[in-house]
Amino acid sequence: MSSVSPVGKLRNKITIQNNVLSADAYGGFTRANTTFITAFAQIKPKSAKQVFNEQSGEKINNPQDFEFVIRYRANISTAMRILFGTRTFDIKSIENDNEYNRYIKLVATENVGN
Repeated sequence: MSSVSPVGKLRNKITIQNNVLSADAYGGFTRANTTFITAFAQIKPKSAKQVFNEQSGEKINNPQDFEFVIRYRANISTAMRILFGTRTFDIKSIENDNEYNRYIKLVATENVGN
């Protein structure tokens, strides 16, 4: 039996960002990422794959999925992204186990060539 509480496992600081549109001086819009929340998370690698260009046989990228477990927060969506150090992750799914509103699991794919 583990002596570390579930809260003690949340030791990695992450930032969840919104992608917002703001008007520019020329009547158009620009995209900007703003901080939605900063939280502590448990991070686990889940799966990885390599993507190859069929014509040249060269590796294009190596995306990997990660699972981020944080304390429950409302209003997080799959349109947001996660920053962890210098790495960026796109949120693919959000799970609230048993709807207890204690913790949520965010499954995200790392951006590797962006």
